[in-house]
Amino acid sequence: MSPLLVGVALGATSAFMLDPQLGRRRRALVRDKVVHGVHESREFADAASKDLRYRAKGIAARARSLRGGATPDEILVERARAKLGRWVSHPGAIEVTAQDGRIVLTGDILAREQQELCDAVRSVRGVTQVDNQLTAHPSAEGVSALQGGSEPDRERWELAQDKWSPATRALTGAAGALLLLYAVSRGGLAGIGALALGAALLGRASVS
Repeated sequence: MSPLLVGVALGATSAFMLDPQLGRRRRALVRDKVVHGVHESREFADAASKDLRYRAKGIAARARSLRGGATPDEILVERARAKLGRWVSHPGAIEVTAQDGRIVLTGDILAREQQELCDAVRSVRGVTQVDNQLTAHPSAEGVSALQGGSEPDRERWELAQDKWSPATRALTGAAGALLLLYAVSRGGLAGIGALALGAALLGRASVS
């Protein structure tokens, strides 16, 4: 950017912020926005850090299970429970227990979701058998446990989900920033492509 344009930008900013009548209010608004942004950034960083730690622990646990023999029942229960929110609209209506690799499912479920859930739980690493003791209902009408709920995402690829986890947002945002830096340093058609992709990734990562 030329010195002239820099001078014009600085002059316009100074006139906007130092206006004798509205300058104090404008400075206060900017200060509040900066403070709010810092707080939001700190909360997001904490959430992303926790999410990354949990994912790292999950990867380490999977690696240990591959080296060792039978998976403990409490781990199988956690893995099976993780499937509930992906495959059923009312995960709180279902109880999961395990014994020696055998998963027992009890509770209420919509009939259209029953088979998919059993197949998903059966696919969990370490599960040897699924005992389906669920009570299937054609609709949620008259069943208190099946009121409310939300549509399951059926384990779509995480980047294709409507709502990203903090870790995914952080990693995608970092990738977008790197692409923008590459675009600035590279130029040309490759730079234009990197600029477009980086801007798209940053934009998507900023949406919670």
